[in-house]
Amino acid sequence: MSGQVLRASRGIQRRVFLRAAALGLAAPAALNLSRLAVAATTAAPKRLLIFHMPHGVPHVHYNPQVMASDLTQFSLDKSNISILGPLEPYKQYVNVYQGFKYPEGGGPHYDAVHFLTDHSDVSDVSPRLSIDHAIGQKLKVKPLVLGASSRPLGSVNLYSKVSWDGTGFVEAEKNPVKAADKVFAGLKASGDAAPSPDVAARKALLDLTASEIEGLQKELSSLTSEQTKLKAHLDAIRALQADDGTSGAKVSCTTAPSLPNVEKIRALNMPDETPSGTPNWFLGDYQGDNANFPLIFAAHMELAAQALICNAAPIITLQSSFSTSQLSCAFANIPKAYHLAVSHVGPESNITTPASKDVQDFATTQRWFAQQIVDSLVKPLLVDDPAAPGTKIIDNTIIYWCSEIGDGQYHNLSSADYPSSYHPDPMPWIRQYLPLVTIGGGGGSLKTGRVVRNEVDRPATDLYLTLAQAMGAPLTSFGDSTGVVQEVLT
Repeated sequence: MSGQVLRASRGIQRRVFLRAAALGLAAPAALNLSRLAVAATTAAPKRLLIFHMPHGVPHVHYNPQVMASDLTQFSLDKSNISILGPLEPYKQYVNVYQGFKYPEGGGPHYDAVHFLTDHSDVSDVSPRLSIDHAIGQKLKVKPLVLGASSRPLGSVNLYSKVSWDGTGFVEAEKNPVKAADKVFAGLKASGDAAPSPDVAARKALLDLTASEIEGLQKELSSLTSEQTKLKAHLDAIRALQADDGTSGAKVSCTTAPSLPNVEKIRALNMPDETPSGTPNWFLGDYQGDNANFPLIFAAHMELAAQALICNAAPIITLQSSFSTSQLSCAFANIPKAYHLAVSHVGPESNITTPASKDVQDFATTQRWFAQQIVDSLVKPLLVDDPAAPGTKIIDNTIIYWCSEIGDGQYHNLSSADYPSSYHPDPMPWIRQYLPLVTIGGGGGSLKTGRVVRNEVDRPATDLYLTLAQAMGAPLTSFGDSTGVVQEVLT
């Protein structure tokens, strides 16, 4: 910064402090605000949403089609039912990751308890840290953990324990009304009472500061580099103006967003409670059907999107049911129980011309979730970022879509060629991968629009380490990680 701009910045800082004190702010708060007022940064706030979809996918209806050997030229809508098909119009934001593995577990679906963590023990006794909390702790942000019918009523079992904070399991908030009231507690609904005097003082102060910087810009109009630096100051001030000062996060909304699905649930007083169903000799107590699931899930997705847009919850983990869920898939026009009847099917007798109705039903159900991701998360984020002018929210967000296994029938935790033992003929076969997808650019930290393929399985913790680096969280290792996935980092 040149001497002229440095002197101007110091002058602004001193005047901001004096005016802050005059407007009634305590000295420490005034001093902090004066420093923030001249912070030369326009870094966009980064957001992360981890979306857990249970049961995996039938890969004959999932794998992207890569053109020749160019992993940046691929199609998401040409794999039969095409589970990833809804993402095809947005694939410039998409990465599909192949050739990763989870630690071997103790049995089918037990791996839900550790697949996002730094721990390979499938019991729920050992403390562990999931990547959402690992990133949150580094960034000093508490993740918001949401779950639509995320466990059976009356029990929390190995199949639903996804998020861990290093000391214990963090249960998902199942009621979107409670979650919404907490997340947006600092924002007033449109037309509500005026903000507190402190908030009013803050707004008045920032308005004055912005006008002073605009005046300096005119004075320095002939100095291009100084103009650029002052623009950085002004952008920082405007970001602070968007923050109402009532929460720890720099919230970029001035009023609470509209959440029609959440309000429907509030009006109906609808709980997110799912009967346990008939006990199973192998699985024990497992989840029965929940006729309210579609609306509850829609409310959670709506809440998550608006929390990201407002930067009110920069890190979110959202569980769409859990790994032994027996929900009826009538929401996808497949009136069968999700776990045993829908996902435990196959394999295709001829994968070059897949014709199994049961496998198609499985693919149709998982494609339904892909469509909800597009409609309820991707599309709402394709708007200008109020906290980072000139970018879209999707540019500054990473949606990580994952499952605890590769396929509901095979229960694979790493890449493998199938049908293998399920089919005596060596060909035709298909490579099964864990379904792992990112959507969004992470504030320019991720290269997108590519298939990332490993010929030898890498630990999934390498991908988690990559997400941490992309989010600006200084993690050097995580569990059994061997290093970041360098080809997707900018």
